[in-house]
Amino acid sequence: MTALVWFRQDLRLLDNDAVLQACENHDAVRFLVTPTLSQYADHHWSRIKWDLYQRQLNALGDDLAEMGCSLEVAALDYFSDCGPFLQAYCDEHQITDIYVNREYALDEVCRDAKVIELLQKQNERTTTVHQFDSNLLVPPEQIKNGKGEYYKVFTPFFKVWLKHLRQSGVAAPYGRDKLAREGVGKFEHAKLSLPKGESRIPDTDSAELANSKDWPVGEANIRKKAQTFVRELVDDYKGNRDFPAVAGTSTLSAYFEIGALSPRVAAHLLQKTSPEFPEGLSEGAYTWLSELAWREFYQHLMFHEPRLAKGEPFQAEQAAFPWRNDAKQFLAWCNGRTGFPIVDAGMRQLNTTGWMHNRVRMIVASFLVKDLHINWQWGEQYFMQRLVDGSFPANNGGWQWSAGTGTDAAPYFRVFNPTSQSEKFDPDGDYIRKWVKELKDVPKKHIHNPHAYLEQSVQQQGMFNSNEEDQTRYPKPIVDHKHARETFISTFKQVKNTSE
Repeated sequence: MTALVWFRQDLRLLDNDAVLQACENHDAVRFLVTPTLSQYADHHWSRIKWDLYQRQLNALGDDLAEMGCSLEVAALDYFSDCGPFLQAYCDEHQITDIYVNREYALDEVCRDAKVIELLQKQNERTTTVHQFDSNLLVPPEQIKNGKGEYYKVFTPFFKVWLKHLRQSGVAAPYGRDKLAREGVGKFEHAKLSLPKGESRIPDTDSAELANSKDWPVGEANIRKKAQTFVRELVDDYKGNRDFPAVAGTSTLSAYFEIGALSPRVAAHLLQKTSPEFPEGLSEGAYTWLSELAWREFYQHLMFHEPRLAKGEPFQAEQAAFPWRNDAKQFLAWCNGRTGFPIVDAGMRQLNTTGWMHNRVRMIVASFLVKDLHINWQWGEQYFMQRLVDGSFPANNGGWQWSAGTGTDAAPYFRVFNPTSQSEKFDPDGDYIRKWVKELKDVPKKHIHNPHAYLEQSVQQQGMFNSNEEDQTRYPKPIVDHKHARETFISTFKQVKNTSE
């Protein structure tokens, strides 16, 4: 009997139940990955995320070759191509069992259901699909309230999620010795490119970053990065995580997204820091564990509410909100030229590196939706097209939280003041100066609201920009925050009252 491990967004050997179970139950195991390039493009994968995925895919192929195994890469177009391809593949190679890790968004669930349906229709043999949940600590079906319903609010979800961890513990990841095969493996590095996907937002003139070289790949490198964070930074995580000028976050999210690192490995590293898990964790470690739970909360929501994958707001009545959707202001936001330093710093960091600090993600999202009155879905798509860690469930959940349209969302009347947020979380202006070069010489006293200083003090030096087309000078604010806030709140309230 020959088994097949079908990799998707689980590009790892360590703590991969699909790999382990296939190797433990079968002498002959084949390994396959089927990148669906057009589907990824239509799902707005960024080019930097694809580059990271492909580099990790190649690292996985090298790891398998060292173990005497070969990774096959079959590039397809869409999820709908997976079923017919696997049907033919299983016939050709006499595959009796396929081992996979589940994915929870609508298109992925439908893909897997179609694969199972087609394999059951084979005439020559039955191919059984074995599904595992290695990409979550707790599967969606296991967290329900007393009525058997899923949780729509994070706090009670987190309590039950912790209860599962407390009762079951976090199993230690297995070593590669359990996976070794006899034979000589071979692998030729994949060199694939994403096509251009469909878009529902205006074209922007910021180039898409396509090189993920600053993100190391390979399981040893990624595990070392996780270990270093837990050993050196996690205890201070609660105090440092909101300050973008401080290297206080894990920057592991991209690896969780492509499945190069499992949440169980991360949680096990935390568990080893305290004999009483999770209650005995330091404040910082406990807070970071809660961030892993937020990731799973959004995965569960996407599973239980497939309409979210269709672009619908969780609070359906908010689909009637009359967005302004000013293309010129959207472009200014995309390019980091809004005249609000913290917003511009965040967007420039995103466009330059493919990553943005989480606190700043919330600030720029609030600004787009509640100051510019632009549909949150425009920002959602732009983030996906630029982020190296673009996760559809987490990104969708974060944007709906900021817009006030999601479950357990920020109240619609909570509107971030970008200047106040800047003063609180970048008090010295170091983050702003790093990314907004036009402000590198502005003193701390004026850095959060630099326009009067630029106009009055150094106008003769040409630092202030009254010409919006001049990219070398800093722009004036494109919106009056106070007025925009009041308008958003009153309009949102009106839509809400009309629907009741």
